[in-house]
Amino acid sequence: MNALVHPSVVFTIPIIWLFAVYSLASYMTTRKAYEVRRFMQLYNVAQILLCGYMVWGMMPCIGIPNFFGINTGFDVGAEWFVFVHYLSKYMDWFDTLWIILKKNRQQLSFLHVYHHATISMVWGFLLYSGVGNGTIRYGAWINSLTHVIMYSHYLWTSFGLKNPLKRYITLWQISQFYSCLAHAFVVRFLEQSLCRQFAWLQIGYQLTMVYLFTFKMSYVPSWTPQFSAKVAIEEKDGKKAR
Repeated sequence: MNALVHPSVVFTIPIIWLFAVYSLASYMTTRKAYEVRRFMQLYNVAQILLCGYMVWGMMPCIGIPNFFGINTGFDVGAEWFVFVHYLSKYMDWFDTLWIILKKNRQQLSFLHVYHHATISMVWGFLLYSGVGNGTIRYGAWINSLTHVIMYSHYLWTSFGLKNPLKRYITLWQISQFYSCLAHAFVVRFLEQSLCRQFAWLQIGYQLTMVYLFTFKMSYVPSWTPQFSAKVAIEEKDGKKAR
């Protein structure tokens, strides 16, 4: 575990991933889109099972009235599930792979790339600092629950079925960010463990997510390679006309 949360791993791998994303997107500018629906369906099932496992494993930190698990004790079992959650952030990178292989440039937003490049850094840093435990589990728990909902939706719609609750999923995602913000402030004022000193990290990160999700959800930077299928067709037609 220690080797996988060392700063040389936590901060280097996402940077390599960013270069890989840009390189693959550039490569796909001259290639046809791939059919990845079956792979995505299997991936969605794997995500539902893994995230369901994490929701179950971190459930002990949730209770009434102490919903955020404030001042919950540290134990090896709790840290294990936070560690699994950290590793799952690398698995989430397949989302980006599917986007690029399908040549859906619109989905490769700044929000998507920013979140996938940084969230593993956050969890890796917390584990390396010895606070991937106790009340910290709330953020991992609510995110895992959100992913169960999201990937269940993706799996359902991948069979050509409509989900009448789709708009509520977006509202749930936004609510998740606000709940994590609330959790961070409660930790800052009521937590008595070492976790209290790291509440600033959650506050800062969740503020960026709330802003991007509210105002820049579909923003795709101009420097993102033009790898969409539509652009490829237009370029091909242009060459024929010449």
